[in-house]
Amino acid sequence: MTAPSPARNPFMRRPMLRYPTITLWWFRPVPLLLLVVIPVYLSYLGFNFENWVPRRYVPSLDYLWGLALLLILALGALLTSVGAGRSPAADPRRITPLRVDVPGWYMATLFGAAVLAYALWFGPLLSNPAVIVAMFSGERGNLRDVTETQPGITTLTQCGVAFIVLYVIKQHGGVRPPARWETAALFTLFGLTVMRAVLWSERLAVIEAAAAYGVTAAAFVRLRSADQRRLAAMLPFVGPVLLYLAFTTTEYFRSWAFYKDYYDSVWTFAFERLSAYYALATNSGIGLLQETRDWPGYTGRYVLEWLYRMPVLGDILLEMVGTDPRTAYQAFLELHGRAEFNNPTGLFVTVFDIGYTGSALYFFCIGALVGGLWKSWYRHRLAGLFFYPFCFLFMLELLRFNYFAASRFVPIVASLLVAGVLMTLPQRARQASQRKSPAKMGHHASTVERFS
Repeated sequence: MTAPSPARNPFMRRPMLRYPTITLWWFRPVPLLLLVVIPVYLSYLGFNFENWVPRRYVPSLDYLWGLALLLILALGALLTSVGAGRSPAADPRRITPLRVDVPGWYMATLFGAAVLAYALWFGPLLSNPAVIVAMFSGERGNLRDVTETQPGITTLTQCGVAFIVLYVIKQHGGVRPPARWETAALFTLFGLTVMRAVLWSERLAVIEAAAAYGVTAAAFVRLRSADQRRLAAMLPFVGPVLLYLAFTTTEYFRSWAFYKDYYDSVWTFAFERLSAYYALATNSGIGLLQETRDWPGYTGRYVLEWLYRMPVLGDILLEMVGTDPRTAYQAFLELHGRAEFNNPTGLFVTVFDIGYTGSALYFFCIGALVGGLWKSWYRHRLAGLFFYPFCFLFMLELLRFNYFAASRFVPIVASLLVAGVLMTLPQRARQASQRKSPAKMGHHASTVERFS
């Protein structure tokens, strides 16, 4: 006869997960800039621009100024990220300091808005499935000439990115876990994002969704062993490989059919093309400065691009500034660049827009914002959990474009700000009731004394 197993002691300490991912070096803005972004920028010195564009602008004094802007960005982040202290995630006995709730109706609103926008955007393709077959067979690069975006409507697909951030917070720091429909909605949004990346040739949408989920979750996840931590610390060097594989997959359907006679394999083609996307962005941005004379215009056309893309207001602003400053860049691409590689980086168009001094101040302030949001994310504050994932994406994509200036970021900010208000209202109500309760207790006590 076997002895009964002893009752489990509810106070018995469970194995501690000692390695929070929030402490990994590459989540910190300054190491990310100094050890990842800047080395990539310096690698452009060895890129063979002559095979791609008529003129090479790297290296030059403006190229050195781009390096200075990256260092200024890192300096701003350093000044506001120091003194972060010990993160709540570093305490293995504390699951999360958050006890927040995201209303289910608001999650449903975000999901519904995103799905409706996708339906309006890609719905017309259902009546013409032959174009989808043609794209997968290599006859078409994308479907941008079959369907089109609708300003103010299709932008609502970005509500899905806000949904992803809120889902992760609800999963790890909510008063209740996500509902089953919310989990199904999460997978649906990831599926729609992949569809968008393939049919619209917009790989950024996948990177954006992955950053929203991964960086938000990293604030809560803990690793079980030192080996897992060492592997996680090497992810920045594995990430480019994963990006290369994803890029090769999408580029195979997008343009391999046209270039296959010029390359020995799709792997060589994809590697050179991926390198060109980033290197030519810097070369084109510097070329814009050197081949154009009428700058800076101080119009905010590049640093506030989202404002110029707003319905009605954007037209009014363009009428006020006269000639659209972006026409200068389009003219440069036609004469000195390649129209298919049309990204000008987030660095040099800022110089074009607000000058050398203005660009230095801009990136210092942006760096300070990034550092402050990292500290907030590190401490499990809502502001950091909401927005640091997009700061992370901003730093990774800065050599290609300015994510903070893009119109795609505006619906995310608006959706998360509304969520922040909805999540903090119950807490404020409790605090207000607690402030009133001592006064009521004191009044009750004085009444008892009078009648005793």
